[in-house]
Amino acid sequence: MPDCEIPEQFDWVKARSVCRSVNVFKELEQGVRDDVSAAQSLVPARNETKFSVVKASSGRFSVTRVDDPMTSQCRSVDFAHEKERINVYDDKDQLMYSAMLTLNNLGVCRLLVGEEELTQWQFRRKALEKLFFGPFE
Repeated sequence: MPDCEIPEQFDWVKARSVCRSVNVFKELEQGVRDDVSAAQSLVPARNETKFSVVKASSGRFSVTRVDDPMTSQCRSVDFAHEKERINVYDDKDQLMYSAMLTLNNLGVCRLLVGEEELTQWQFRRKALEKLFFGPFE
């Protein structure tokens, strides 16, 4: 359903039942895996930077960046499904932000971070952009 058309009769109860954090978390994990593959494909051939996804449990996974395998220094971002929230943590296990799910007035499932409605790719970018493109600190 296009975002611009709102049907007069819409089964919002069914749509909201599908818009659950457990479902979206699984979709996010696959999207993150695709993002990691895309980021890795952009690393120059002679560069040793490696991105990977490590699944800790059914409710938590991490994205890691290693720039120098000799020093074993790495940075990571963790995604965690906790109750009805999806949380993002930095590599010091500090909460970066948290999202709840909402069905917006167009009938579209979105991640709600504060007052901001995000699509899944926007949520992933918010979590991963600095890890992928920022300087290694």
